[in-house]
Amino acid sequence: MDTSGLAVETALKIDKTRAASRVIGAVKITDVRLDGSESIGKPAGRYITLEAEPDAAGLSGMLSRAIQQVIPPRGKLFAVGLGNPDITQDSLGATIIRGIGARAGRKYSLAAIETDVAAKTGLDTVKLVKAASEELHADCVIAFDALACKDPCAIGRTVQITDAGIIPASGAGNGKEALSQKRLGIPVAAVGVPTMALLSSVTKSGSDRKFHITSADIDVLVKMWAEVICGAVEAIVGR
Repeated sequence: MDTSGLAVETALKIDKTRAASRVIGAVKITDVRLDGSESIGKPAGRYITLEAEPDAAGLSGMLSRAIQQVIPPRGKLFAVGLGNPDITQDSLGATIIRGIGARAGRKYSLAAIETDVAAKTGLDTVKLVKAASEELHADCVIAFDALACKDPCAIGRTVQITDAGIIPASGAGNGKEALSQKRLGIPVAAVGVPTMALLSSVTKSGSDRKFHITSADIDVLVKMWAEVICGAVEAIVGR
């Protein structure tokens, strides 16, 4: 899980941020571009956020188009499921990978791996992904993971797509190295859905920063979002 938060939660308050928002049906789309000077704890890159219920009409298609904005126009895609499948609110990445599998289309081919967490496998996630992507001669990595957010209302109602990479295991306090283009040598897209929020964002107490809250129906939300994201990826590769 990546606990660095959603870019849209703080980036819109920064003058140097370029952002554009629009609403299509029941989906609000915000496209934020950070140049790296905003000092909000997010690396430079593009962050596309779709805000909607997971069963919103047309959401999967909009997500598919958003992902295509941050990946190469064709090539070998390597899908990586991050997180801990044994913890519901951290199981999104694994659930997605189990739903897509390897496939090939006219413009893309897709290979996939479920990394689990380093504490269970004994393998550093970034090194594992780098080695596997090199062996596959991948042109791009797409990492799927659960995120933490500041606003509890965003839990299970937002998906963020970025070309800035992601830090695996930051939710457990172990994340230090990012899955990024700089580290892997190929483009890295990250797709994440917030499944928990910082308790301190509700209580406004600094002593609560190490605690998180989630939704009572998070198990259902994870399954619904996994289906939406799987559908979006399948639409991309199938073309």
